[in-house]
Amino acid sequence: MAKVVAVIPARIDSSRFPAKMIADATGKPLIQYAIKVAERASVVDEVYLATDSQEIASIAQSFGAQCIMTGEHPNGTSRIAEAVRELDCDIVVNMQGDEPELDPSVIDVVVQSLGDNPMATAVCELQPDERDNENVVKAVLDGEHALDFTRSYVEGAFRHIGLYVYTSAFLQMYVSMEQTQHEVERRLEQMRAIDSGYTISAAIVSPQPSGIDTPEQYEAFVKRQALL
Repeated sequence: MAKVVAVIPARIDSSRFPAKMIADATGKPLIQYAIKVAERASVVDEVYLATDSQEIASIAQSFGAQCIMTGEHPNGTSRIAEAVRELDCDIVVNMQGDEPELDPSVIDVVVQSLGDNPMATAVCELQPDERDNENVVKAVLDGEHALDFTRSYVEGAFRHIGLYVYTSAFLQMYVSMEQTQHEVERRLEQMRAIDSGYTISAAIVSPQPSGIDTPEQYEAFVKRQALL
């Protein structure tokens, strides 16, 4: 049976919201919510936090998280690739630390959708107010596979959810590949796989809360938590 590990990349610096991973206005650091989401996914065998910040690692270890210290990286994908290089695993889940309200079942569905594909992700229905927002990534599907990703509105497109699943072997291959023009121009890492001819499975799930990119979004999250 395939062994599945979930890895959450975390860095201390964030241009729009510095140190957001350890923001704790709710009484818990933001990263703790994401780790608990991953732990509740039924297909995940182990959950790790990958970081180059000793401050983040210390806080995460204080609530029992398993941490892997890495070097500096240009993005979360390469950080995860370093973190799992010596781990015994078949499938790697790349979950964002700023997705504290993701339904754990989304992880299960995406892992199950991987099949014979090297990579999988999740999409949901695009809301009208998201169409012209370039911070909302759109996914164009061809059946059960992603055909394209863009920040511009495309008729019939879905909202992309920033969760990725890879075979362990493909992840190491992926980070060794050259960046592509679409990846750079659109600021979308997943275009490297598309442009290089690899298939990305896309699981359609129910609408999910958006991630937290700004202090304002975090404040709204804190208010929602207060009502629980």
